[in-house]
Amino acid sequence: MAHPALAIRTPLTESAPKISVTVLVRPQVVCPLCMSTSPFESLEDFYSYSLYECGACRLQFWEPRKLPDAHWYSAMYGERDSRILPLEPGHRFFLADTLAPRCGRLLDVGCGTGNFLLAATQAGYTASGIELDSNAARFAARHCPHSRIFAQPLEAFRTSNPSKIFDIVTFFEVLEHQSDPSAFLAEARECLRPRGFVALSVPNRERWQTSMDALDYPPNHFLRWNSHSLQAALKAHGFSVLSIKKEKATLGYAAQQINNKLRLGISRRLAPDLPKWFRDQMQEDPEQLLQRNGSKPSRRTRAVQMLGRAKHAACFPVALAAIPYVRWRRFVGPYLYCLARRLD
Repeated sequence: MAHPALAIRTPLTESAPKISVTVLVRPQVVCPLCMSTSPFESLEDFYSYSLYECGACRLQFWEPRKLPDAHWYSAMYGERDSRILPLEPGHRFFLADTLAPRCGRLLDVGCGTGNFLLAATQAGYTASGIELDSNAARFAARHCPHSRIFAQPLEAFRTSNPSKIFDIVTFFEVLEHQSDPSAFLAEARECLRPRGFVALSVPNRERWQTSMDALDYPPNHFLRWNSHSLQAALKAHGFSVLSIKKEKATLGYAAQQINNKLRLGISRRLAPDLPKWFRDQMQEDPEQLLQRNGSKPSRRTRAVQMLGRAKHAACFPVALAAIPYVRWRRFVGPYLYCLARRLD
């Protein structure tokens, strides 16, 4: 269950003090976006977490929600700190969006190693970034010489830089990580000049999936969004939604879904020391995970991993044949993009 029940022992009568009953008191579940307290049913249980959906704003959220620290992000995403990653679909949506401003002061929250900062600078923006992972922030500072990088949470940035105001605030693949989305959106709004813009992307929970995404579990993702809940969140915080776009299912994504559908568990029977699925790794102590990931895999494990990559590659011809059907069914890919403007 999401919260351990609190046991209260109450005597039945004064003459029989040894007889007692247990009353289970559960903490009230409150939607972190619209603060609704309507009765919630658990959609899914995972370790100590439970997933709920708000009937008012349609947000899906996990309970409990406690943000991990920067050390956890370094352990889980440390491999990204050594290179500039390709642009994500949300980045490309924004750069091609005709409704977005073409220049101005831009703040990218969750800038990672700086891939979007570089692209935004080249496109004519004066770009700064915020990144919680100090290693990624240092990498971005080295490789984005025209951008200023702040290695701190958004709230701390606002406190230490109250006079910094931007024309555009972007946060791609960030909102789903928040424990308090209302507070995050309020902070982002305060960073904007009047009539300023926000641009963002989130995983679309209505995307085509043949199995649940291992990234889409706490403490990595606390929130699951669709277009309805995203528009409700932005409107509630004083934004006018200008555009919402859903990514089409690509060939690579179709191959991934076919590969997921064909998982039979053979690899783990052949090589029991294969790394755990990411959603299970996230529940472990970061130090232990770093030590295990630093160890050299056995020959058998490496061979099984190579077979797994070959199996994935073999899914591409099948995906190519399936793409017309996927497009006909209007299956969508994983990204949901939105551009909105501050109303005052």
